[in-house]
Amino acid sequence: MARLRRVTVAGRRSFEYVSQGKGPATLLVHPGGPGLTYHYLRAFLKLANSHLRVVLFNPRGVGHSWSPRSPSDLTIPQMAEDVELIRRALRITELHLLGYSAGGFVALEYAHRYQSKLTSLLLCATAGSAEEVRQANRTMLAAASPRLRKRLRELTHARAFDSPEYQRIATEIAQPFQTRFLRGTPKDWKATKMHLKVYRAMMTRTGDEFVVDGTIARWDGRKYYSKIDVPGLIVVGRYDFFLNASAEMAERIEPAHLRVLPHSSHMAIFEQPKEFLGAVRDFLLDVTGD
Repeated sequence: MARLRRVTVAGRRSFEYVSQGKGPATLLVHPGGPGLTYHYLRAFLKLANSHLRVVLFNPRGVGHSWSPRSPSDLTIPQMAEDVELIRRALRITELHLLGYSAGGFVALEYAHRYQSKLTSLLLCATAGSAEEVRQANRTMLAAASPRLRKRLRELTHARAFDSPEYQRIATEIAQPFQTRFLRGTPKDWKATKMHLKVYRAMMTRTGDEFVVDGTIARWDGRKYYSKIDVPGLIVVGRYDFFLNASAEMAERIEPAHLRVLPHSSHMAIFEQPKEFLGAVRDFLLDVTGD
C-alpha cells in the first residue's frame, strides 16, 4: 500500500497525500463529497507505472490536511487554488487532473483558472453547477415512493436531519442513483471518512440532503465549457443522478469524450471497476503516448 505523505505549500499549509509511480506524467485525483477522504479512489493507484505517477490527496478540511477556521473558506475557487499550490509543491509539469463527483467541480474551476498548466482533464460522475445538483435532487425525489416522500417531508419539517431515520430514508431515496449495482461494502469505502464540517459548509448548512445552500450554492462552471481546449474524458454511470449533466458537459466541451457505463450509478468505480479504470487508462495512454 502506498505510504501516506505530506506536502507543505505556500502559507505553511500542508496536505496529506499518497503517491505511486514515477512520472513524468502525473494523475492528480481530487475526491468528492465534498468532505470525503481519498480512500475510496485508491483503485486509481493501479494505473501508476514508470511513466505515470498517481497522486491522491485529502483537500482542505479533510483528514489531517490543513483546515481553515471559517466555513466561508471552504469554497470551490479556494480548493482550485489549493490544487495549483500542490502542483507547484510536487513539481508537476505534466498534469492530468481528475475530479470525482464534487471533486469534478474543483477540477472544472482549476481548468478555468489554470488551463495553461493542464495537460488533460478527467471528470468522473460529476456535474457543472449547483443548479444541476438541485436537479439531481429533484430527480431522486420524483422517483421515490409516495410513502418515503411523505415521511421525508415530516422529518424535514421537524428539522430532524441528524436522526437515524432521516439518514436511512435519504440513503434509500438516493440508492438507485448512487449504489444501484453495489453488493456489499468495498474495503476502500469502509476506509473512507466523511468530514461533516466540510460537507455542511459547502453543500447543506442544515443537513437537509435535498437542499443546496452551502458555499457552492451559486457556483456555476458551465460558463467555462466553451473555453476548455485540453483533451478531456467524462465518465458517468447510466443510472447516475449526474447522467444528464455529464452528457451536456461532453457536448459543450469540444475536446471531451463521453463514456457511459451501462451497469453503474454514481459509484461506478466500485460497480464496474474494470471498465471504469479501463476507460481512464485508455484515455491516459492516448494523451501521454506511453
